[in-house]
Amino acid sequence: MLRVVTVNEGEEKIEAVLDIKCSALYLHEQILGSHSGAYGELEKQFEAIVDKFYQANNEAINERQYKAARNNYEYFMVLIDQLLNAHQEQALKEKQESGEGK
Repeated sequence: MLRVVTVNEGEEKIEAVLDIKCSALYLHEQILGSHSGAYGELEKQFEAIVDKFYQANNEAINERQYKAARNNYEYFMVLIDQLLNAHQEQALKEKQESGEGK
């Protein structure tokens, strides 16, 4: 028998943030291993990842944080981890309230 698995909104948010984090980590590895001529294009790709993150999460981070993240990889990763933790805590709370986490 097939079992239908539903994904709640919290889990979808977690997956979306994890996708962005993976993209940023992969790009960071490319930047570290690239020659200086490729840096400009990789920087544009990084800014696009930050833009995507901000567009999807502008209720959770403000414009000042967004602008700082576009210029600072480490800060961007901190924002991602903070948001990921918040989504995970919210998902756990929702599961506990619905009786799934017991």
